[in-house]
Amino acid sequence: MRKLASIRHIGTIEPIEQADRIEVATVDGWRVVVGKNQFKPGQKIVFFETDSLLPTSNLAFESFAKRGTVDFAGIQGHVLRTVKLKGVYSQGLIMGLEELGLDPDMAPGTDVSQQLGVVKYEAPVAVGSKIIGSFDSAFAPKTDAPRLQNLADYWEEIQQLAWVPSVKVDGASHTLVRDRDNQLKLFTRNRQIVLDGPEYEAISETGIPESLVCGQAVQFELCGPKIQSNRLKLKRLTPFVFAVWFNHQPVEWSDWPKAARQASVPQLDAEQWRPEGSIEEMIEKVDGIRGYVTKDILDEGVVWKLASGQRLPSWLEENLNFKIINNKYLLKHKL
Repeated sequence: MRKLASIRHIGTIEPIEQADRIEVATVDGWRVVVGKNQFKPGQKIVFFETDSLLPTSNLAFESFAKRGTVDFAGIQGHVLRTVKLKGVYSQGLIMGLEELGLDPDMAPGTDVSQQLGVVKYEAPVAVGSKIIGSFDSAFAPKTDAPRLQNLADYWEEIQQLAWVPSVKVDGASHTLVRDRDNQLKLFTRNRQIVLDGPEYEAISETGIPESLVCGQAVQFELCGPKIQSNRLKLKRLTPFVFAVWFNHQPVEWSDWPKAARQASVPQLDAEQWRPEGSIEEMIEKVDGIRGYVTKDILDEGVVWKLASGQRLPSWLEENLNFKIINNKYLLKHKL
């Protein structure tokens, strides 16, 4: 589960060319611009990931209000986004434990999100059918993928494993299930919705519902008008399938129903996109990726899924994947 605010250590502090007042700190695989001499290598700090909503009701975050606030789930606060300062990408926020009123002896890795009132901001989705229940994980897990920057401790092991890369498509994630009673159920990331709305209409046009057997689930990103500002410039609601499960077990792409393969997210060449070099080099490789979904339009990023037939690393979550988001995409759309 994603830790939006957690206790970590600063790795290195590096100067920024032609910058007298700022420098860049590394925290695992993240790079964050900080004030000159504000922190030291090895210092224990609190790291906040991008998408964190910092509640202005917490006095420690009150100063962020002048940078802009949003209201989300009854909370007013400032959302952390990717920025570029003096040519350097800065993602996240670093603060000292003392200024947050936290015990300086807290162990690295401790999640302090709840303690500080920090939640993940999720932009509202305009398209939305009637909610009739909660997400049911009996057939597939909730859709998620950790950022590579949070897996820095496992980078050497990641490079020894085989992965299946695909384009990450920016939409609203959904899961369509045919349960053991042969009934279809449709879910957003957190809720069950009715089958007579625009979401089901879009997926039914692919023929996928008829192709599912009992116990099978298809997960897809729904993209297009009124979803995520339609950043891919699609003319109609379009589903992009990124995972198929059978009784909560992943199904290889080659064994997906034909209709699901035809509606798949773009697959990438495994050798060309093999994890190698440094984390920074892989992030740079993804930076600027475009045109796989819509000609000349920036793509959101790349997802790597663990290829079948390998031992499962203990650190790998049940979705068996990780991702890198395209920094140019984040900057362009102020994410």
